[in-house]
Amino acid sequence: MMLTNNKRQNHKKQAEVSDSEEDRLSKLPEGIITRILSFLSTRESVRTSILSTRWKYIWSSAPVLDLMYSDFESKEYSRDVNFQKRNVIDNFLNVVDRLLTGHSQHVLDKVHIDGSSSGTHDGSHINAWICAAIKRNVRKLHLLGLDSIKPHELHQSLLSSNALVVLKLDLNVILNFPMTSTCFPNLKVLKLEHLVTFKDDTSAQNLISSCPVLEDLFISRNGSHNLRTLNLTSWSLKKLVLRYDGTSEDTVQIIVIDIPALETLEIKDEGTQEYLVRDLSSIINAKLDVSNEFCDDPISYGTCLFELLIKRIFNVKSLQLSERTMLCLMFSNSYNMSTFHNLTYLKFFDGSYGGWTLKLVMEFLKNSPVLEVLIFEGFNFPPEQQRTPSENDVVPKCFTSHLKTVKISGTIYQGNEVLSYFLKNAKVLKNLTIETVYHEHLWEVKIDCEDIFMHRRGSMTWSDGKLAISFV
Repeated sequence: MMLTNNKRQNHKKQAEVSDSEEDRLSKLPEGIITRILSFLSTRESVRTSILSTRWKYIWSSAPVLDLMYSDFESKEYSRDVNFQKRNVIDNFLNVVDRLLTGHSQHVLDKVHIDGSSSGTHDGSHINAWICAAIKRNVRKLHLLGLDSIKPHELHQSLLSSNALVVLKLDLNVILNFPMTSTCFPNLKVLKLEHLVTFKDDTSAQNLISSCPVLEDLFISRNGSHNLRTLNLTSWSLKKLVLRYDGTSEDTVQIIVIDIPALETLEIKDEGTQEYLVRDLSSIINAKLDVSNEFCDDPISYGTCLFELLIKRIFNVKSLQLSERTMLCLMFSNSYNMSTFHNLTYLKFFDGSYGGWTLKLVMEFLKNSPVLEVLIFEGFNFPPEQQRTPSENDVVPKCFTSHLKTVKISGTIYQGNEVLSYFLKNAKVLKNLTIETVYHEHLWEVKIDCEDIFMHRRGSMTWSDGKLAISFV
């Protein structure tokens, strides 16, 4: 009898605790609840409806609509895979339709629709989604992975939205801007990915130049798709990322950059024939990965790259160059580069044949007097390809005053003269890190490095394909 009473009392206490917890959730101000939900995807927001009675429908007032096709995919096996996928696609599109264009018309801060892996569909719903989002004063609009059967023009209501700040598009649309006039009055971030197409050169130029406060532009394409010249003119842009993959028949021929306030420039380009640039002295960060694979005249291309890009970014603090960029530059008629007075971080990456570009690497080092960090990522330094400086060459100034960190990853062999050069001449070097997948080579390099401790105090650690040396 006593046990039964104790059980009843315990159940009563648990119920009271449960009720009090539910009360605390129910008493939260709606603004706090919707703020919490804004950090969740729509799928996760719906799940919060079980937390308390008050939360049952409040997810539908969340300021974020975040739906991904992958969340709708069935994990169950079906004999008719195509039929099953068609049902999933229809369900996904219908849910987006219902939540965007339904009765609820509260303001949306962000709409993120990701249809990746959903295949192609008729695309008729895209402009309806855009109009609905604009009517609800959306600030951040992301429409990604939406490949329609045929391209269609973007709805013009998008251009005049005063609320829109971030726009990311990866859908089968044509951007048509025949006349220059102000559009996207408050847009600061614009990201256009693979499926987006400009109608012509004029449309591309007009779009970029007509956004009065645009600060961050990202364009990624597989081929040019209607563009021969990409003219990028902007007084407000601070960051520009271009990624172009294509063939000689399907690539932008000329890229024009006239952006006086640009601070960050990143280019990955496999086929552009020519760059035309104005003042690039404002650039602080630059990353270049370009190729002359489809270029008819590699000497002219290398010289153009050197004169119009490398020599004009002399105020950079951080510079990253791929090996294929370096190979392009080696075709230049001259290595007469500007001095990088502010450069503290220099990285060379994707270097399958690193030994061939070492002469040009030394030119960069000699013209970087305050360099502090030097990185070789994925480089191959076989002895037969080394082009190391002779004893008569001038040691770069940064070696004796500023260079404190060197990191090398790739394939390193015993007797590596490049490594020996750094160890002997980098007088203020504090940290040297070497990483390689070939552990036996690292052991050989370790033996080479031990000799240096006869002249400098320091410590060495070696494990899991990584050799780290620290100097006092």
